[in-house]
Amino acid sequence: MDQRVVIMAGSESDRPHIEKIIESLKYFEILFEVRICSAHKNPDTLLEIIRGYNALSAAIIFIAVAGGNDALSGTLSFHALHPVISCPPDAPNESCLTNPPGSANAYIGNAKNVGKFAAQAFAHLNPRYRKLLEQYNREKVMSLEKSDKEFRKRYTGGSSWEV
Repeated sequence: MDQRVVIMAGSESDRPHIEKIIESLKYFEILFEVRICSAHKNPDTLLEIIRGYNALSAAIIFIAVAGGNDALSGTLSFHALHPVISCPPDAPNESCLTNPPGSANAYIGNAKNVGKFAAQAFAHLNPRYRKLLEQYNREKVMSLEKSDKEFRKRYTGGSSWEV
């Protein structure tokens, strides 16, 4: 089964935020595509797009990128048969969190975390994501340990304890 992330943005002005999300997806080698469609300005087109993705036999995660009064997340999460993550460019954005019952989207405020979340969601479908998640965690730990050694060496006044 194909796994893919669909980034749905409310407008082209969200490009810098979209690029951060794409960077995080690329690390985990997650297939993605980007669509621009405003829930406020062209809701009929949005519903048509959602119906198209609902008809696919694939594991899909929608990432809703919309700032201000975010109607995109709620509309996506109500009509889509796939999970929706709100990742607004103006985080924290409470409008993503106050959708009415039936519009159940998740929220990730930091675009750099979207890729890891998607890899975790797809890991049971594809062992490649499991390996990349393990690698990512190892790299983070190694980076922290390296920083700790550098800081201890540089910022220790007098002798340091061996702990």
